[in-house]
Amino acid sequence: MLSLMVAGAAVEQEVEQVCAGFGLTASHYNVLRILAGGPESGYARADIIERMIDRGPDVTRLMDRLEEQGLVRRQCSEADRRVTLHRITEEGEALLEEMHADICAVQRRFAARLSEEDQQALSTLCAKVYGVRS
Repeated sequence: MLSLMVAGAAVEQEVEQVCAGFGLTASHYNVLRILAGGPESGYARADIIERMIDRGPDVTRLMDRLEEQGLVRRQCSEADRRVTLHRITEEGEALLEEMHADICAVQRRFAARLSEEDQQALSTLCAKVYGVRS
């Protein structure tokens, strides 16, 4: 298990470096990716937390920062005024597009160290560790 943690930390460190170059953290990037792939109406805070890779960060503060940067917009749900929905803005989508090549380069560097067969095996083993059925 230690090897898995070390490998994950190595990937996370490189992703953090890429994100820092764009004024974000990996958690900010994760939230933007979640919102970009979500419904047009947006996601509630609880839905974002459920989908995050690292659930430790304070999502309210993350959203505050992303909103200050103009990357996310908040609005009350029409169905339930107690719920605030979060949506990615055009600026947020543009930033994700700008970051895409650099993030893919990190993924390619790590993937190049493994054969296709090893990549599939690693994916299967990781899914077993975090409880996804394959």
